[in-house]
Amino acid sequence: MTARTLTPFDPDVVGPWKLGSGRRGVLFIHGFAGTPPELRGLGEHLAARGWRCSAPALAGHAATPADLAHTSWRDWAASATTALDELAAECDDVMVGGQSMGGTLALHLAATDLRVKAVAAIATPVRIRNHVRRILPFMKYVIRWHYPTRDVDLYRREGNDELYSYGRRSTHAIHQLFLLMERTEDELAMIRQPVLLLQGLRDSVVEPRNVGLITERLICSEHVESQLYPRSGHCLSVDIDAPEV
Repeated sequence: MTARTLTPFDPDVVGPWKLGSGRRGVLFIHGFAGTPPELRGLGEHLAARGWRCSAPALAGHAATPADLAHTSWRDWAASATTALDELAAECDDVMVGGQSMGGTLALHLAATDLRVKAVAAIATPVRIRNHVRRILPFMKYVIRWHYPTRDVDLYRREGNDELYSYGRRSTHAIHQLFLLMERTEDELAMIRQPVLLLQGLRDSVVEPRNVGLITERLICSEHVESQLYPRSGHCLSVDIDAPEV
């Protein structure tokens, strides 16, 4: 879906970023095999309006595919928690926004950390229909790598220039992604904070039905709101509806 590479990333291009200096903070979490730049536009928008924004590179990301292959979902969550610690030390209130797997991690943080005051989850999966899901625990020992071939689903094709992703993903890491989704789906009933769900209907990665699946399990959240974008694909942060997002 995103601009892919098999070679190491340039750290100056895909590294973490921090913007703004306000007392309200937003932690932005990128997606699986993705990098912090995919959410920078949203950070720039909020920083210009008085928010302090930061986006870490999760463990194993923004480096090489081999680095991702040696991590687990708990490592990704630990990266997000460390970044939350840093932001919370500088702010009175902290919100978390995430795209794709980053949205899943944002919901996980809200369920497990009361410092999170609200969540914005963009194109967020808790279930993905995949015929290899059941055999992944065994297949990962036989087939080590998956090479994504999915076409770009962005309406705004030039948005692809703002995205960086691994051209190969370890099956071990993919299995960890499914474990994270399962864990987070079970935790949704624990979330009390307000949740905003944003979803593009052209999304070829995360089925829009996930909005309903998440909403019906947020039984304790004080407010749940969703917004669907018929023109946008998976990476809403860089697609045609990014200004509204």
